Order: sequence, then C-alpha cells, then structure tokens
Amino acid sequence: MAARRIRKVLLVSPPGKCHLREDGSLGERKHCTPHLGLAYLAANLLKHDYEAEILDILAEGYHEERFVEPFILYGLNPQETLERTRRAAPDMIGISVLFSNRAKESYELARMFKRELPDVPIVMGGQHPSGMPMDVMAHREVDYVLIGECDDSFVDLLEALNGRHSIEQVSGLYYRDNGEVKDTLSHGRPAVVGDGWQYLSLRDSPNPRQLGELSFPAWHLFPIAAYWNSEVRIGGGDVMRERFAVMVSTRGCPWTCTFCTSPLMGGFKGYRKRTNEDVVREIRWLIETFGVEEIQFLDDNFFVSKPRVKSLLRVLAQEFPHIVFSVPAGTEVNALDHEVVDLMAKASFYKVTLAIEAGDQEVQESRIDKNVKLSRVPEMVDYIRRAGLETRALFMIGFPGETRAQIMRTVDLALSLDVDDFYISLCTPLPGTPLYDECVQKGLLEDDFDVDNLRYSVANIKLHDVSRAELESIRRNVWLEYKKRQETKQVASGIRPFRVFGGVGDYENAGFRQVPGQVYRTDR
Repeated sequence: MAARRIRKVLLVSPPGKCHLREDGSLGERKHCTPHLGLAYLAANLLKHDYEAEILDILAEGYHEERFVEPFILYGLNPQETLERTRRAAPDMIGISVLFSNRAKESYELARMFKRELPDVPIVMGGQHPSGMPMDVMAHREVDYVLIGECDDSFVDLLEALNGRHSIEQVSGLYYRDNGEVKDTLSHGRPAVVGDGWQYLSLRDSPNPRQLGELSFPAWHLFPIAAYWNSEVRIGGGDVMRERFAVMVSTRGCPWTCTFCTSPLMGGFKGYRKRTNEDVVREIRWLIETFGVEEIQFLDDNFFVSKPRVKSLLRVLAQEFPHIVFSVPAGTEVNALDHEVVDLMAKASFYKVTLAIEAGDQEVQESRIDKNVKLSRVPEMVDYIRRAGLETRALFMIGFPGETRAQIMRTVDLALSLDVDDFYISLCTPLPGTPLYDECVQKGLLEDDFDVDNLRYSVANIKLHDVSRAELESIRRNVWLEYKKRQETKQVASGIRPFRVFGGVGDYENAGFRQVPGQVYRTDR
C-alpha cells in the first residue's frame, strides 16, 4: 500500500532521439506528436477527482539537442526535467514508454525521479511495457506496470493504493509483493515475453467499454503551441495547417499482423468504433476551444469498416467544409474503393498513405494478416491521384526468411508506382509481437540487438542470403533512386499549387506549408 494518500499524478513523456550515422546524417526524423494516450489518461484522472499534470519532455524541449553516442537526444535536459518535477510535487509519477527505442531514456528518468523523490511510486505504461512487462519490472525503480489501454486501470490502481479496494482488482497490473513480481492477468503463472498476445483478450483488456463513455482528452494540460511550432509533426510527417489536433474515431484493429503492437494495446482483436455524433462533438470542441484547422486521425485502422468510414466521411464533408483531414497511419488497401476515395476528396482529406508492406505475394500471405491484394494497388494509386489527393506508400523489407528476390520485388513495386512519396522501413521485432518471439526463439536477432534501445534505421534480423549491410544499402539506395527521379520530375514540371480547400484560393491564405522536394497537384 502507498505510504501516503495519492492525489496528484505527474504524467511524463520521455525525450525523443534519432540515431546519428557515421557520416553525420540522422537515421530518423525528429517528430513532435501530441500524446493522445496521456491526454485521455489525464482526462479520466480529472473526472475521478484526481489532479493531473503533464510533463512532455520532448515537446517542451523540442529545439534542445544533445549528443549521447550514437544518438541525438532532444527534449528538456535532466536538470530542467528535475526542476519541473520538484515544482509539480506529485504523489505518483506515470511514464509513458510508447516506443521501444525510448525505453532506455525512460529507465534513466525513473532512476532520477526515484533518487529525488524516493517515496513517490512510479508506474510505466505504453507499448514497450505492454510487450515485456517482466523486463520492465526488473528495473527496481519501476514500482508498477500497466499493460494495454489504461484509462480506467490507472484510476483503479490509485483507488487500490488509497485503500478503497485490493490491488488484485486492478486489470492489467504488474506489481511487487514481498519482492516477488506478480500480475493480475496470468492468475499466478509466470508471465513471459509475448504473453500479452496469449492471454490478453478484449474481455480482460483494461478498457473494454464503449469509447463514447470516455471524456475528451485533457489538451488544456498540454503545451499545445509546442506541437504547432515544431518543424516536423505526426510521427515524422508534416501537416498542412499550423493549428492541428489529433484524435481517434476507433481503437484497435481487427487484424493481427505479426509485426504490429496494436493487439497489445487494445486487446486481442479489440476493434471498437465511436459514433459519428461523438466524433463530430469532439471536432466541434477542438475548433471552439483551440481554434483547430486540421484534424489528424490516429486510428490504428481508420478504413477497415467501409460502411462506418463512408458514413463518417459524408458527415465530415457536410459539417466541416473548412477543416482539412488526414490519416497519418497506413491505409488498408483492401478497404479502399472508388467511393471511399471520392468521399475523402469531398471531405477535404489531402493525403492517402497506403500500407502495402510487401511486394511479394508469398510474404503478404505469411506475414501480413490483412494480406494486401497487390493486383489492386496500381489502379488504386492512379484513382487516388486523379481524385487530387497526395499519394504515399509504406513498405517493409527484412522479414525473417525473406529472400533477396522477395525483397527486390518490394523494391521494384515501390519504384514502379506513381506515388508522391514512399517509405521503405526495415522490419523491426517489437517486444510482445509474434515476430519478436519468433526471432528470439530462432536466434535471428543481430548480436548487438538491444530491445531497450532499438535503432529502427539498422537491420536487426539475420537473413539467409542478404547481409545486414546489404539490406541497409538496398533501403538507402532505393530511397536515393526515388529522390533522384523526383528531382528530375520536379525540374520538368515545377512545383505546382496545393489542392484548394474550403473555397480558399491560394495555399498561403489557406495556411498550407510547402514541403521541399514534394510535388503537389492542382485540384481536379
């Protein structure tokens, strides 16, 4: 039990980092995305009469950079972080470890906080702790781990620590009892890496209730201007208008691709929808409260339900003609048809990012649960472009057992499509996924693989006929080849205007930002 009653919680998002290559270039782009998970969590704390304060180390110190070999860290430095924590005087500290490549920095934060405030309990949550809770609990500075969505379970933990019910009643919790780590999911049996996929079901998920019951995110606690003023937003992407906001219309995804962490957070096949009315209410609130001009939907799979998405797109077009929309996450190709694309154009969606993943059908069938129908891709790309939407594509190479020939099929498909941009990532085994478990069990991880310090710009999986250096070279060379083609195309045609939204006649008055090297089309 807690030594004192808990009233105030400090919710912390750790600093960001980018790998610095030997040639001095960055392996990843900086990003500055509003933390939707912490915003929902804070809102629920306030709803239950707890105090909440946000410390987004990355956003508040976005322009502060320091070199910690081999990374560039950006965010508030440790002294500033400690000073903010002292001023907050929290009764509990919650650290969100959304990505595994920020785990090391999160552990360092926990140690620093524990030295400064030894009596303040520390809880961690997010994708990394959900994927390997026992490893996180091995760090003695971490008192608790909450897995999956924890809007409700965080409040339940506080209620338990305040003596209102037993700790065993808190869903998705890892804790210590006389020095032994226990959990409230496995009913006494030891938890192992990947266990989340084995026993975390929607029934057991920490938040299986209807999404409409949740309070709107507590954005008033966040440094909103910091997100608007950063050069790169939304997970390495860009936005069209300065005053943007993030939200979700669904949670979870019905597919269980072996490389994806979505099932860890939402419960196994825990796909849930909000009503159109609820989505509209939140958008109106964001406009009226924060003057928002753009909405980014951070759904895991925004398009998977055609009837739902078509209905929502019609409502958005009617209710918000002067707002622009986008879905930064990959769009499921199989879920698109001509009507969906047309409705997106009418609702002022300006970009479609196709999650194609692999250009080899065998890889699609064995590794990609949504199993993209590759034969549809070129025609859909052409239709999206003719509808006036920017078209991007996502690919991944380096799956376990993938051959050089299969990798090159993906490369060839990427270069053959007439898209405005594409990204080829290296397959990365994220903790808690079947892909990670497979790599551990088969000894496929590279010798310097560090699960707490992942480097997404390097190859982490050993392949039979492609070396690590060659795989990284393939990725880099295809990117350079694409950029060369784009530059040639740009010289030939010139930069064209942005698509016009809401009756505004030019991109400067519309608040749009021109991205160097990007070709934009006129409206149809």
